[in-house]
Amino acid sequence: MSRKTASSAFTLLLISWTLLILPASAQHFQQVTGTLTQVAAGRNEVFGFDVHGQVWRYKPTTQSFGKVKGVKLVHIAVGGGTLTQLDEVWGIDASNNVYRFNYGSKAFDQITGAVLQTITVGVSNRDNCHPYEVWGINPSQQVFRFDYCTGVFNQSPNSVLIGIETGGSDLWGISSNLEIWHYNFSKNSFGQVPGTLAQFAVGVNDMWGISSSNGLFRYDPITGNFAQFAGAFGQVSVGGDGVWAIDGSNNIFRYDPSLNALVQVSGSLKQISAGSGAGIFGVDLSGRVFTFVRP
Repeated sequence: MSRKTASSAFTLLLISWTLLILPASAQHFQQVTGTLTQVAAGRNEVFGFDVHGQVWRYKPTTQSFGKVKGVKLVHIAVGGGTLTQLDEVWGIDASNNVYRFNYGSKAFDQITGAVLQTITVGVSNRDNCHPYEVWGINPSQQVFRFDYCTGVFNQSPNSVLIGIETGGSDLWGISSNLEIWHYNFSKNSFGQVPGTLAQFAVGVNDMWGISSSNGLFRYDPITGNFAQFAGAFGQVSVGGDGVWAIDGSNNIFRYDPSLNALVQVSGSLKQISAGSGAGIFGVDLSGRVFTFVRP
């Protein structure tokens, strides 16, 4: 290693170490310009929509959200971005029509024939026809996966779910009776995992969920079971930027691996999204948008 390379590596290590020891008061949620109902963060992109369904895209240079022309959405998913590819941005409107964001036109293009009520987007490393994992569920609870080679959604056989999430090339779902299902790509089928969850989130290599009684659970890949981690939570979000949760009083918590515990962060949010590089974004009860900053 050259002296210049060693010096650069030391500087990067020093910066990373400094961020880790910043006092809690220096790390906080800061309001950004915009009023939204839901926000979704990926690796480089952050999108959201307001009470009218109008879509907004975050502009890091101005720390504000700019309006995206065209379609109005009631659900949006952002993810799958890596060092070599952009995030994918997908949405669903009030009539269950499906749209994909076009970076060239800076607008959403409708996917003809697709009808879904929820959608999830993540990284994939399976084959050329699936550079991203894009999965959705239609109003009949049937599961579909998008094929980039054909440009259509293909139904996954013997799958009936109400919720689905992907992350780190992994895929999980829950059924109408809240049973947990984990997708096996080699077998092209879902296998049931013990337990029940009402809401869940999949990270880079982690899976968390919330039960119908608001218990917060974490999946243990060694035992193949979910173990309760904490209680009284209403939402959890997981990404490369960490594990974040909101309790029943809209208090914010982040998972601290060094303590193996949830640590409260100042502020109040009704919805939170943990990105995988784009950061942590959330919306409060008044629709104000905040992002977590580490000075």
